[in-house]
Amino acid sequence: MKTPKQLIYTFILGLLAAFLVGCGEDKGSPSASTPEAKSTPAAAEGGGIEVHEISACPTGEGCFICDTSKREAGRLWCKEHHRYENRCFDCHPELKEKGRPYCTEHGVYEDECYLCHPDLKKTGASVAKTSSNTKPAEVLMCKEHGVPEAECAVCQPELAAGLAPGQSLTIRVASAEAMAKVGVEVSRPTASTTSAAIEAYATVDYNQNRVAKITPLVEGIVHEISAVPGQRVAAGEILGQVHSPQFAEAKSRFLSAAAERKLARLRVGRERQLAAKQISAASDLETAEAAAEVAEVDFAAAHQRLLNLDLSEQEITVLAEQGLPTVMLTLKAPFAGTIVEREVAPGERVAPGDVIFKLADLSSMWLELSIPARAAAPLKVGMPVRASFADLPGTVIDAELIWISSAIDEKTRRIRARALVTDPPPALRKGLYGEASIMLTADSPSLTVPTSSIQEIDGVPFVFVRKEPALFAATRVEFGGRASDGLTAIRRGLNTDDQVVTGGSYILRSEFLKSLLGAGCVDD
Repeated sequence: MKTPKQLIYTFILGLLAAFLVGCGEDKGSPSASTPEAKSTPAAAEGGGIEVHEISACPTGEGCFICDTSKREAGRLWCKEHHRYENRCFDCHPELKEKGRPYCTEHGVYEDECYLCHPDLKKTGASVAKTSSNTKPAEVLMCKEHGVPEAECAVCQPELAAGLAPGQSLTIRVASAEAMAKVGVEVSRPTASTTSAAIEAYATVDYNQNRVAKITPLVEGIVHEISAVPGQRVAAGEILGQVHSPQFAEAKSRFLSAAAERKLARLRVGRERQLAAKQISAASDLETAEAAAEVAEVDFAAAHQRLLNLDLSEQEITVLAEQGLPTVMLTLKAPFAGTIVEREVAPGERVAPGDVIFKLADLSSMWLELSIPARAAAPLKVGMPVRASFADLPGTVIDAELIWISSAIDEKTRRIRARALVTDPPPALRKGLYGEASIMLTADSPSLTVPTSSIQEIDGVPFVFVRKEPALFAATRVEFGGRASDGLTAIRRGLNTDDQVVTGGSYILRSEFLKSLLGAGCVDD
């Protein structure tokens, strides 16, 4: 026969069971005030939790189950069982409080479920306020992979984009031997001296402010070529001649205008003498003066025409003295430089605008830069730039930033900028393609790793650090500039004793990407 104490205990258990059954029945049957939830196959897979669309949510406005925006920030979510990770007693049965009623339909305790008890929402009760089953210092462990749940790259890959430098997600592999067989190697970062920098692509071009296209200003036939590509020429040096009847005609007009001006001046002088003696009418003097003004205008126009055709004042004076309108137009170098292109040969017909030579001053060059838009904010004109090119091993080119575009390139979605190289080495040629670093700060100590060890995930740089023989951490890093060929400086995120994966890091990246594509703990 049961004692009174045993009867009381049995009675309490019976009431508790009846309460739990009643809660489940209420949630299973639709009411007049709550729309019927639209269950999905995931409900059965998720341990009985009701998985529904926002349009079918019992609250009428979406809840933390169907609307991800209503979930508590920073709180892990179990995608396999559709509940908060520290309420997933399928994954963590040790966390469940004994004797505390639990709502299996919505994955929270009954005294926290505002879906079943709307009055909780009105009073401001929440999971965060009433939760008592986990202590602040307690860490949820991923049983499948043996790492903290908040650091498991396989179960929580979406956390990668929000990591700060130095934070990481961990990946446990099958075995250390398997990693060694596929070429995964580790080494410690190297101490170096670098400066904070922004990385960019660089293409060499002529200084377009010191490039001239030599073209005839009148139509004609190329008579002589005096310069060849690669030849250095001085300012004013003759490059070639063009046989041009139009040029001879311009000279003839100048000589005619000069003669007309001389005659008009004589007529004005004679009329003034006659007017002074009152021999001629005043109107004759006025007519002569007007004709002289027209002659002056015609002469000035003919003179300017010859200047436009690249004749100097001295050459025009010689022409006026000799009176010989030759047909040869001489092409001259406007400044000292190097002939980089020649487009025609003797005997070819050319017209105004046709390029015969291209002259460049190679005492300075441009670096055309392409910079990620997200990194361009701190850039300022005058910052130093260092560039290196695969075709110039061991050579570092120093330059100065002289221009930053105010718009994003529509094709590349990057920012264009330009740097000036003064006194470049002869090996720096137009068209070379390489990489550049725009220096933001002065040189300072930093750690360097092989550039090939850096992997990008969701547009964020990571390196993989070996923590245990079969455990690796995808660690977020912040660049500090390029130290030298093949090395990149890390400003934040690494320590000198870290074992960085320097060989085969792409293999670990592929393992990480598999989890992003859905091959996570559900498949394990």
